Amino acid sequence: MIKQQLIHTDYQPLVDKIEYYFAQSDIVLHDARNIIKEVDFNNEMLVVKSYKQLSWFRGFIYTYLKKSKAWRAYEYGLKIAEFTPKVVARIEYFQPLLTKSYLICYKCEADFNMQAPLFKDHPEKQIIFIKFAEFIYQLHQNNILHQDLSPGNILIKKNQLGYEFKIIDINRMNFKILNLQQRAKNFNKLWADDIDLGVILKAYAKLAKFDEVSFVQLGVKYNQQNKARKTRKRKIKQVLGLW
Repeated sequence: MIKQQLIHTDYQPLVDKIEYYFAQSDIVLHDARNIIKEVDFNNEMLVVKSYKQLSWFRGFIYTYLKKSKAWRAYEYGLKIAEFTPKVVARIEYFQPLLTKSYLICYKCEADFNMQAPLFKDHPEKQIIFIKFAEFIYQLHQNNILHQDLSPGNILIKKNQLGYEFKIIDINRMNFKILNLQQRAKNFNKLWADDIDLGVILKAYAKLAKFDEVSFVQLGVKYNQQNKARKTRKRKIKQVLGLW
């Protein structure tokens, strides 16, 4: 059984033959647990994400207990269309459990992602940090919480008005009114140093009218806790020979 959702019937030929189009593309954007490629369809460049083949256990979970990652990314993409590349379709294959799924979206013509100002000393990083704080504040004011807000999931494009941001990898989202602690904690996966993170948090605090000193301290604390947790996990995996 195949389940499909798409924004327009114009894309039905692509959706029906997504495995063929995906296999034919040699433009690989990401190749790890999931594979992301650019696909040319009717002279339009789209981005297709192929989610990792599921084990029977995860297939059971995503068939009967939880929405699949492709389903969530598609539905969330429609819900936060202003903040993410426009979604086109989702395709899921069941045999009878979910085994394979795809997400199709428009290509975002980004110049770089958040790794550039955080780790590569971008010449305008201070400006980018302030604009990024404004972007996240806008998300939060719209009750949007991206639960995997890592540098690689934040796309940036420079335009005449400054910098434009989009978030990707949006299958882990939450939609609710956020308190101060939840807002500060949302920056914890940036892996930024304390100084750079402080610039971002201070700019955010100004917009939210929070006490700047305490908000920066709180955000830095959450970021350091996340780094320590990741470091512990890495060391454990090294000891067990899994790294």
